[in-house]
Formats: sequence, C-alpha cells, structure tokens
Amino acid sequence: MAEKFPYDIAQNPAPNPESGQAFETSRQALVNAIMQTFLKVLPSNYVAFANGPWYTLQFQAMAEQLAAFQITAQEVYKDSDWDFTRPDFLFAVLGTLVFPEATAQNGLPLIDGDTNYREFLQKMVLLLLRGSTAQVMEEGVELLLKDASATLVEKFLHSVQRDPIGLWTIDNQFEVEINIEGNGGTTFPTNPFLLLSNEGLVLQALKPAHVLYGFRFLFRDAFGDIFNDSGDGALSWVLEEYRYDDLRKNCYGTQSIVGTAGITPTDRTLFTDTTLSLASVLVGATLRIDTGPNASTYRVTDVRVFPFGDDATPRTYSTTPSGLTGTLTVLGEAVYDLSQNFASAVEGEVLTIATGPNTGKYRLDTLLGSEGGPVGFAPGPATAVRMSRCLLRVERRMAQAATGQNYVVDVDRLGVRAPKDITDEDVSEQFYL
Repeated sequence: MAEKFPYDIAQNPAPNPESGQAFETSRQALVNAIMQTFLKVLPSNYVAFANGPWYTLQFQAMAEQLAAFQITAQEVYKDSDWDFTRPDFLFAVLGTLVFPEATAQNGLPLIDGDTNYREFLQKMVLLLLRGSTAQVMEEGVELLLKDASATLVEKFLHSVQRDPIGLWTIDNQFEVEINIEGNGGTTFPTNPFLLLSNEGLVLQALKPAHVLYGFRFLFRDAFGDIFNDSGDGALSWVLEEYRYDDLRKNCYGTQSIVGTAGITPTDRTLFTDTTLSLASVLVGATLRIDTGPNASTYRVTDVRVFPFGDDATPRTYSTTPSGLTGTLTVLGEAVYDLSQNFASAVEGEVLTIATGPNTGKYRLDTLLGSEGGPVGFAPGPATAVRMSRCLLRVERRMAQAATGQNYVVDVDRLGVRAPKDITDEDVSEQFYL
C-alpha cells in the first residue's frame, strides 16, 4: 500500500493532469499550510494577519505553485504502487510486465473501466508468479468472465482417467480444451467474440509455449423430478447431463437413407437413384457406397433434379410402368407436355429423356395445376409434373460409371431414426371411421 500523504487526492484513480474539486481542495489546504509556516518564521514586525502586503501576495503565488508541484509529485510516486496507478500509466508501469510484446495500441485485452483494467493486470501478475500450470491457465480465463465460468480439460489426462477408449490419446498430451459456460450452461457469455479475443491474449501470456488450446461454449441439458415436495425431509432427485453438439441426438430426425439401386452416370461426379426421393439430403452430407468399384465415401455438394436444368427444345421421352410417350420441355424442376395427361402415371413412375443435355432417368413427384398433387393420387388432368430430387453431385469424381450400387446417404447428422420395412401386416383397421 502506498504511503498516505497528508494532502492526498482521495479520488482513485486520480485524473491526469491533476484537476477537479478533489485536487483543488487538497492544493488549497497545502497552500494554507505553507503560508502558516512562512508567517511563523518571519520576525514579528513583518507578520501580517491578512494577505494584503506585497510580500504576502508574492509568497502566496509561490505557495500555490509549490503546492501544485508537491501534489503532482505525490501522484507520480503513487503510480509506482499498483493499487493507485492511474490509467494513463497502466501500460507503461504494469501492462508491459504482463504483455511484454504488446504496444499501447495493440496486443492488450479490451476491458471496460479503468479500475477493472488495473485489477485485471494486478491479478495477471500474481498468476504469472505462480508459473504456467493448468490451474493458472483456468484462473486466467476466469478473470474476464462475469456471467460465465470456465473449465480446463487436459485431453490426455482426461482420456486416461475417465475415457480410456476415447479418441484422445498420447498424441494429445500437449492439448487443452477450455469449456466456457454462460449462466450455468444456458446462454452465450456477453459479447463472445470479444471474449475469445481477450482470452487468447491471456493464454498467450500464461500458457507454456508448447501447449495448444481450444475454446468451446458449453451448454447443459438439465433434467429434474421431485418425488415428494411436501412436509419436512422432502426427497428430491435431480439429474444433470451434458454433451457437446457432436454427441447430441435428434430423436425425431431421420439418420440416413439406405438404397440398393444407386447409379453413377457417365459424368462420374453425379449419383442418382430413381427408386427414392433424395430431396431431404442436405449439401455437405456424406454419401457412402458400400460395394463395387466406387466403394468409398463422398461429400455431397449439390442436390438437383436435372444435371443441366432448363431446356426449351422439345425432347422425346417415355415412362415406366405406365408407358406414356411424347415430347417435353424442361423448366426449373418440372417437365411440360401440352398433349399429355400425367395423371395417368402411378406412384414411383420413372421418366426417361432420350436426347439432349438432360438425357437420363427421373422420378415423377407432383402433378402441377389446379387439380394437382402427388403422382398416382391426384385426379388431374395435368400437362406438367414436378420431378423428384434424385440426383446428387459429389465433391470428387468416382472411379467409373456403375449401376445397382448399395449406398447410405446422411439426412440428419444428429438423427437416430432409420426407415423400417414391414410386410405381411394388415393395418387397414387403423384407418376405418
């Protein structure tokens, strides 16, 4: 603690340069003290009890300058004490000790409040003196958290003690993971992007040079129940369980589509199956082919109906099993034939375009028009039909064109539901009114 001066400025931190009512009050008190001392050492025949004579006015002016200089010197001296360092000198006095590679403009955490910043730097010095340990790193992260808490996990030690068969091994011995929970794992901390920037600077100062770190904002799922909430000695049961997003499950989501009729056309960046709709597949999903020359995994980059899109030139077509024929044009995801009634098609109808850039097989999906609806059920008539999205474009070219491929493609990365085929079961009674 800095020495207490008799004419100290009570404000902490004090302004720089010295100003304000606190400074004026201290300076006037010191001026009065200087004048009293001066008058005491004068011979009695020169002492004036009012500042009227010329010599008293001269000395009054000197006393005011002396008082201002003395108070300024006191404040400069107090800057060396970390409890009183003024904001203007925090970087020079304290900041350079904690962040030696920083400058006055860059490389320092952004923290609101002069006193808060000074307290933060003081605590950082104490942490630095304790050495670069996991506990010090965790406490350093928590210095910047007001509405959140942090937990540091040493990956290799965590795997040895709690999850011996997990993915973390000796290769992760120099890696740590820092989990930040806002309000008990229910919200993001305030201004998370600024927080991550500040925390990175803190860890650069506190961590050992060889340690690699990563941040995660952790959310918790809480489940609770009360067995007995009446009377004394009430028995309660509370369960808390959390998982990272990678391990969460969507109990209502379909995990994947499984097929046995996958086709790789001559353009080997495409994959199609006209027996199923692939409209629910998202870009970024994983396609896995289990058999044949193309057996591998592929990343889906697009989900389409036609490989080349619109085609205003009439093209010859036919369908199976209904045997519809004619010429059509392609616009968007639909085909048009003004001389055809596609209402006579059945569910699962496959249309084959014989010529043009969109040559290939496609699955009929929805009749268009005022009487439109699902193919095989809507009454029609309809001269246009929307096709089903059955064509996937993948990130890398497959080995060769092929048919009849067994495959699995993701629908919901976190989903758990899988289609189940049930045969020889009469469910008609469930639909009787």
